[in-house]
Amino acid sequence: MSGTGRNEPCPCGSGQKSKKCCGGKRPPLMSPSSPGAPLHQRDERLVNEMVRYAHARWGPAWLQVAADAYFDGAETQPHQAHLQLFMPWVVNHWDVEGRPVREWFLEEHGTSLSQEDVEWLRGQRAVVLTLWEVLEVQPGVGLRVRDLLGQEEHFVQEVLGSQQLHPRDAVLGRVAESAGVTVFCGLYPYPLPPLAAHEVVKTVRRELRVHGNRMVSRKRLMEEDTTLGLVLLWRGEVEFLEERARLEPRLTNTDGDPFILVEDHYTFAPEARPGVMKRLAALKGAEWDEAEGEEEQCTFLKKGNAMHASWQNTVIGRARLQATTMRLETNSVRRADALRRRVEAACQGLITHQSREETEPSKLREGPRPPPEEPPTPEMQEVARDMKARHYAAWLDTKLPALQGRSPRQAVGTAAGRREVDAMLKEVENREARLPAGERMDVTGLRRELGLVP
Repeated sequence: MSGTGRNEPCPCGSGQKSKKCCGGKRPPLMSPSSPGAPLHQRDERLVNEMVRYAHARWGPAWLQVAADAYFDGAETQPHQAHLQLFMPWVVNHWDVEGRPVREWFLEEHGTSLSQEDVEWLRGQRAVVLTLWEVLEVQPGVGLRVRDLLGQEEHFVQEVLGSQQLHPRDAVLGRVAESAGVTVFCGLYPYPLPPLAAHEVVKTVRRELRVHGNRMVSRKRLMEEDTTLGLVLLWRGEVEFLEERARLEPRLTNTDGDPFILVEDHYTFAPEARPGVMKRLAALKGAEWDEAEGEEEQCTFLKKGNAMHASWQNTVIGRARLQATTMRLETNSVRRADALRRRVEAACQGLITHQSREETEPSKLREGPRPPPEEPPTPEMQEVARDMKARHYAAWLDTKLPALQGRSPRQAVGTAAGRREVDAMLKEVENREARLPAGERMDVTGLRRELGLVP
């Protein structure tokens, strides 16, 4: 179970070397220029020494048993990135004959180690594997993180971590400290967004029977079953998100109908065109747009919007008229059927239906790519921020399935509801943190409105 070497073929089957493929996609969150680099180097050296010691004492079988539990019996070798947590975990949290390899190693080789090495290994006895939420990022320096299962908060010296992570990201890892310097000392290679991490937290608390606002004790976090359970839960959420991302997204319009572009084609006699236009204009919600060349366009609206409470109208379709043809355009089969019935009833005797075309969203991506968009101007960014602010102002009083039919404003009336809404706001904050500064919306106002200001 030594993992895949960086110059060996990647186990994913791409044919590339591991360092050029999966082994290089997520470098460890450390840098030689970081104040924490010496601690990382010491820990990596000692972990390797402990693994060699364990091999010599128990043979390779001890590591295979641990790997089968950690990787849940996976038949393929783990990618190199996964070893950055597995190796510290296996010597510090996996019991061999009743205690971790670290304690056997200290007992037999402690007298031959430097005082700094002994102190580092003894300090590992207090290090737990837990979930850390990123509170603040100082690019090029490090991260301020908070334990989602306990109450600890640290500033972690991680240069690369500060370049890869965003506020409200969550990571699974071990945080260790020495001489006033704090580092990640074993980190699962893939972070989770806030809502996914919140699901892990809820499951852990439920399994450990930790109720209310009580924190999970460090003693429970140090138990072998707890550390292994955290890894398996975390991996499950990561794989779920990866699978969901691979699936074709189910696009819908604002009525919740599956998004399908539908075109109904009609013909009419040249002399019937004025009559068709007049009858279309008499339909409820019909508005004629400014003519473009020989084409006339009529937009059909309905009042309100099922998804966005702040919208006054919803466009349900358009009619485009040429000299002897008309094309009805809608974005779902249900809207197309309803609009077709209205138009054919109004224009009975004047138009003849010829054909219908339905285009799935996936087919649209097969066409030529549009030219790259120009960077948004400050005015455009302000409009985007204003639209988001109005959307979330309405969201406060929108009843949501995730809150059992309650609105966020209603849900914060209970402790459990407050935790759910807080996780939702963290998800918004996490998405906003990934945008250019000029496009970000400040979520503080929403938190203040709900009484959830940290």
